[in-house]
Amino acid sequence: MKTNTTLRRKLHIILSKVPQKITLNNKIADIRKTKYLPSFSEEWKDTIYSYNKNTIKNIPSHHLNIHKIIQSYFNLYFSTKKNNNNKRFIYPGKYITMKRRRNLLRKIYVSNPYIQYTNNKAIITLFTLNRERNYLFKKYVKMNKKIQSYLMQRYLFLYKNNIINLYNVFEGTNLSLLSKLKLWNKNKFIQYKLKYLSKFLLLKNLYLKKVWSRIIKTFLKRHLIFLRKYELLYSLNQLKFNKLTLLNKLSLLLNKILGKKIEYNIINLKSIILNSDLFTQALSLKFKKRKSFNYKKNILSILGRVNFPDTNITHSEDGNYILNKYKDGKILSYLSLSAWARPKSINNHQNLDKFLVCTQTHCNNDITENNANKNIHKEIFNSIQYKNIEGIKIETKGRLTKRYRADRSVHYRKWKGGLQKTSLHSTLFRGNVNPNISYSIANNTRRVGSFAIKGWISGK
Repeated sequence: MKTNTTLRRKLHIILSKVPQKITLNNKIADIRKTKYLPSFSEEWKDTIYSYNKNTIKNIPSHHLNIHKIIQSYFNLYFSTKKNNNNKRFIYPGKYITMKRRRNLLRKIYVSNPYIQYTNNKAIITLFTLNRERNYLFKKYVKMNKKIQSYLMQRYLFLYKNNIINLYNVFEGTNLSLLSKLKLWNKNKFIQYKLKYLSKFLLLKNLYLKKVWSRIIKTFLKRHLIFLRKYELLYSLNQLKFNKLTLLNKLSLLLNKILGKKIEYNIINLKSIILNSDLFTQALSLKFKKRKSFNYKKNILSILGRVNFPDTNITHSEDGNYILNKYKDGKILSYLSLSAWARPKSINNHQNLDKFLVCTQTHCNNDITENNANKNIHKEIFNSIQYKNIEGIKIETKGRLTKRYRADRSVHYRKWKGGLQKTSLHSTLFRGNVNPNISYSIANNTRRVGSFAIKGWISGK
């Protein structure tokens, strides 16, 4: 019995010294293609790290207030009331109410803000589409061409008809004197001719100034005030994105709500299909219009703008991953195995420096000829996934009948491409949302009732 107990104690002591967690050393050909995890901003609209739970309670209400303030900020415009002192400086048109201005289609579309909180500041990320700038620029150029062509036509018409009459009057009164001076003396004749031409040029310039003043006065009320109006609206549109003028005023308002410094990250998009918040917002305004109301046609016009990149249907993997060349996901281990590095004479840190230098400059060594044209910015950009559009889906439901009567609600759904994730499987976001999909919803009201629009965009 004693021998058994002693053996048990010895075994217990031996097993207690054995570590419970056995560390596995990475070997060559241990790793394959790693999973790609997208940015946290796609999962959470607001991100904060705080020890005090009371600071998190006000974040939902702050987000709604900030979104309303930003939307109203980008809807700013010059006042054109009749009682305004600047009614001659800007065309005194009809006063546009704020409610009607929000429903205009030619405006600055702003997405839902992404706010990242730190200890002393808040970083606000916005996606914008500036349709007002393109509209004002085209209007200004078109009006300027019309005014220039019409002014030159009027000027040439008056010049041909009246300058010739002035010349004939001068010639008729001085023919007798000129004939006598030709016979008497050539010097006197030349002097008289110079005086005659100088007087004629003075009268001609005075007449042209009078003509231009009359033309400008007649065109001031009609066309030139329109030019000034478009120029001022265009300058206001550009000042909304300037940090030194109007964005500084906006940050003062948001600072009162958040109590932190504000930093903006504004991304101007070229197309409305690149963000789901933008095209759902535009469609909700379009459906509210009476004249251009056709929900099927409007949805198909958005889908028609989507162009998918040319890619192979078959999935082709890199040969390095098939051969399991990489032992881990660190760049230093990759450099030690690279074709142009010398593992005996150069350590990993020197390889990294050489890698960064050779990607931006052309190296003279024969070993680095293949890697001389590489660019580290392209390498980083190519490593980012979900850049290209893989599919888009739009769904609408509500009172969308043409006639103003209480019909049943209409349900219409259309898509182009696919929303399924084709890359490696990774962890999902909150709920059942894939990381390659962005989702948004927008609702609005008509005279008959309300309706809503949902939008999805998937990337690859």
